[in-house]
Amino acid sequence: MEASPTRKRKPAVDLCSLIPESTDSPLSLLIEERKQELQAAISTLKSDIEEQSKKRDTLLEESCLTVEEARQLNDQHIDRLHRYNSVKDAAQKLFGKLAELKGKTVKEIYEEYQVDLND
Repeated sequence: MEASPTRKRKPAVDLCSLIPESTDSPLSLLIEERKQELQAAISTLKSDIEEQSKKRDTLLEESCLTVEEARQLNDQHIDRLHRYNSVKDAAQKLFGKLAELKGKTVKEIYEEYQVDLND
């Protein structure tokens, strides 16, 4: 197999060179306007981050928990949710098998055992 001929790359275009030097051009005005919008958005986001950090710190102080303790509590809660979901999945499978054996719908089995369909 022959080596494919190498293609010459076009020189990179400096995008800044495409912007007219005059600050009165419509493109320059649009760019400047967009730049100001982005700077305002960045400033707002920084303020939001600072405000959220203060709220977090206040909540941590009020709860008498360290950040590490709060993380551990959160992890424990997540573990409990995982266990709950596993048990719920197993129960749903059992209700499904029971419904199949009795020739009923799962809804009828839930009603028979007085279990809410949303549980």
